[in-house]
Amino acid sequence: MHALDERLRGALLPVGPWQPTALRRAAVLCPLLRRDGRDHLVFVARPDGQRQHAGQIAFPGGMRDGEELPLATALRECEEEIGVPADAVSVLGELRPRESSTGILVHCVVARVSPVPLAPDPREVARVLVVPFDELADDARWQELPPPGRATGRQPRTSPHFRLGDDLLWGLTGRFVRDLLERVG
Repeated sequence: MHALDERLRGALLPVGPWQPTALRRAAVLCPLLRRDGRDHLVFVARPDGQRQHAGQIAFPGGMRDGEELPLATALRECEEEIGVPADAVSVLGELRPRESSTGILVHCVVARVSPVPLAPDPREVARVLVVPFDELADDARWQELPPPGRATGRQPRTSPHFRLGDDLLWGLTGRFVRDLLERVG
């Protein structure tokens, strides 16, 4: 077991049912992957042609299907979007759910992912980004900024922004990453 996993198991909320809300519900998986002796987070870049969230950096995830629970939604979406089967996922806990700019209550399940080939579905994922956790933990690289000009929905005035080469991590996913970093301490 990795030291980070032990810290997260003690710091995260247990994965539970959907929080009561009148909003639509979705869940994402925050995948932790060990590569070259370092922990990484796995993100997806959404295709530019999508109706919502075009070109944005996100965790694999999506809308609840039927009566499934947040964990089932997160696992299903992760397998659909990047090909990670549920048996390659070890759940560590969950972050506090947050409302998206499009009026959806999103649960974020944090999990360790075994090394498996990632197979992005081109209909939902333009590419996969694997980002070292220690880089994301560098507080000096984060800025609180207004949303980019292409943002849709009811955006808050500012959100956490983190530059990933030519990509920008911001908005709800940026908030979830910051929440995770706070939990780790």
